[in-house]
Amino acid sequence: MAEVPRREGKRKLDGDSVENPFQYVIKTFIGEDGEEYYDSDDDEIRYADGGRVSVRLQKEYNRQIRESEGFDITLDLELGTSFSAYFSTHRGKENKIPIFLDLAQKAIEHFNSEHNTNYKFVKNVTVNTSTAAGIWCYITFLATDATDTDDPNAPKTFQALAWWGVDEKTEVRFCRLKKQDDKKPLDSDVDVKAMQ
Repeated sequence: MAEVPRREGKRKLDGDSVENPFQYVIKTFIGEDGEEYYDSDDDEIRYADGGRVSVRLQKEYNRQIRESEGFDITLDLELGTSFSAYFSTHRGKENKIPIFLDLAQKAIEHFNSEHNTNYKFVKNVTVNTSTAAGIWCYITFLATDATDTDDPNAPKTFQALAWWGVDEKTEVRFCRLKKQDDKKPLDSDVDVKAMQ
């Protein structure tokens, strides 16, 4: 990625010199070559509360969200609100927060009813959330099928998108088997139904 040349820390704004980097916004744009560029005096994005993150890490975070549809965010940062993290990871809490367990259980029940199977929930692997008048939960979990003739104890990995509203109503948008050998995520059964 080509970078816009540095401007030595000062930017003119309405005729005044801006010394404080917390007073302006980092602007990004897509160049003619399709690459994302940023217009900044710094290699970091700085937030009003003093939080900082490098542009490189912000882009990696966004890439992981985009490529995994929100399910596989492996970037280990203390994101918090200062990062403007529209996805939050819940490492170490996947199996401790009751609503995550409840949503995964509902997701496997949804999958079983849609595919006439008998999978049983084992445990959550990862949970990522996105907030909007409630919480979208991107849950990766393990489940087994006792009727599986190949290996009834071998857990399979599932991905589910579930909603937990501010009114505490829940809904499973989709539940699918996670494709093991391909980095591209499977299309959700919602997308498959829409194409039929």
